Amino acid sequence: MPHDIDFFDCNALSGSPNNDAAADAEVNTLAHETEETNTDEDLDAWYDNSGNENADKCAWNFGTTYTTANGSTANMQIGTKDFLVQQNWVNANGGGCRLSW
Repeated sequence: MPHDIDFFDCNALSGSPNNDAAADAEVNTLAHETEETNTDEDLDAWYDNSGNENADKCAWNFGTTYTTANGSTANMQIGTKDFLVQQNWVNANGGGCRLSW
């Protein structure tokens, strides 16, 4: 059975890119759960041999990161905001954890 992400488990986050730890943690978690909803809205579709949904395969894997102006860690910038968001599994080209396709 797939594991759930604990919203309050912010140990993987290093600082708060937007100086709002709760909001930054929520963006990370929301991105993970939204991706799983997109690929498995009825909880009966996409699972690997271990029972992981696509975002679970990359849980807490952030890929390449950078240090923000306030000293936090981020891996993407949208507009003028920095975020640290878990990667998601992409099946294409042999499969792998990615932030985009």
